[in-house]
Amino acid sequence: MKRTLAVGLTALCTTAALAACSGRDTATSAGDCDPGITDTEIRFGTSLMQSVAGPQAVAATALFDEINAAGGVTMGDGKTRKIEYIAMDDGYDPARTVGNVRSLVEQEQVFAIQNLIGTASTLAVVDYLTQKNVPLVFPMTGTDELLATHEQRPVVAGAVNPQTRWEVSERAEIILRDHPQAKIAVLYPNDSLGNGSLHALKSALDGSGTAVVAQQAYEQTTPSVDSQVVNLANSGADVFVNFATASFVTQSLKKAHELGWKPDTYIYSGATDTNFVLAPAGPDAAEGVHSFYWIYDVSSTDHDAKPGVQKWREFAERNSGKIKTTDTIAATGYNSAQLLVTALKQMDGCTRADLLDAVQNMRGVTTDLAIEGITFDTTPDYPYAITSMAPMTFRDGRWHYDAAVTRSTER
Repeated sequence: MKRTLAVGLTALCTTAALAACSGRDTATSAGDCDPGITDTEIRFGTSLMQSVAGPQAVAATALFDEINAAGGVTMGDGKTRKIEYIAMDDGYDPARTVGNVRSLVEQEQVFAIQNLIGTASTLAVVDYLTQKNVPLVFPMTGTDELLATHEQRPVVAGAVNPQTRWEVSERAEIILRDHPQAKIAVLYPNDSLGNGSLHALKSALDGSGTAVVAQQAYEQTTPSVDSQVVNLANSGADVFVNFATASFVTQSLKKAHELGWKPDTYIYSGATDTNFVLAPAGPDAAEGVHSFYWIYDVSSTDHDAKPGVQKWREFAERNSGKIKTTDTIAATGYNSAQLLVTALKQMDGCTRADLLDAVQNMRGVTTDLAIEGITFDTTPDYPYAITSMAPMTFRDGRWHYDAAVTRSTER
């Protein structure tokens, strides 16, 4: 049965607190409960790059504040609890992420880490959290390493990016359908995400007759990928598979456009933000690029007739001093926060194991912003919540969605 999360509470009094976390009273467990939860409160923490991903935490906090103002969330054990959410800035530096997470667990005594941002940050703390038996729920990464090491790192659940191998296999299937004789150029970061993506692409194309004719890596510390794009353009490739992230996607699309190189272009799902990634590349630079996603792009008005999008707009307007209705990054945080609330509603107990059980057993969950045909589904042996996504193409300054694809359990 489909479980739908509807959020339409009236804001009574919101007090988002994302700044200093010191000096707070810690939530002390009672009875057989784990730290970070009482009969009246449950505490979560996250670490993120405030200058970029800060709106995610702002939106999540605003949603939790509304729920708290209405009394809290009634959880699966029958108790109603308020949600406290502590967000710390790590500047997307994994070393700072480690320090933040240690502070959240050992000083703030959070019940779990929620929606940690980034592959490098996730991998930097997952062993520590495993040692402490602290859940890492709904992290924003799709790295294959989570699945490969799941038995050794069972505290991770519900990652809110598609598993890399699955996303790449779906991309390869589309390329083989539309460009059976393609010559492919690949740009990728020299890290777990990039190397894993390149390997998955070559595996998916193996034996097809379609070949990767050029590949260029870059380091996250490099100031520009212009030279890499020039080399790829000179390869004569007619398909560009772009595994770059954030500003490197902006740079690469802009440079390709300046060079007059017009391959059919596919970008990583985690780098599809219209406001912060595509628009800065300049007019027409992103025209025709393809990718995947699972929630509607709120920077566009195309889907304002959807009831869930209307609920998002109303929520953002109630919190207009902190959230813009067109902020796609804030919308992502809102979506992940709704997934957490769904899990809490079915969490039958007050231990961290109970939370993991709830997050690992979500079936047919929808959220306000989920694209038509998308549900969020989890299992105990697959640590990702994105098991359906919509292929999409960027035209006339906005994303256009095709019918959702769903992961086969054989993949």
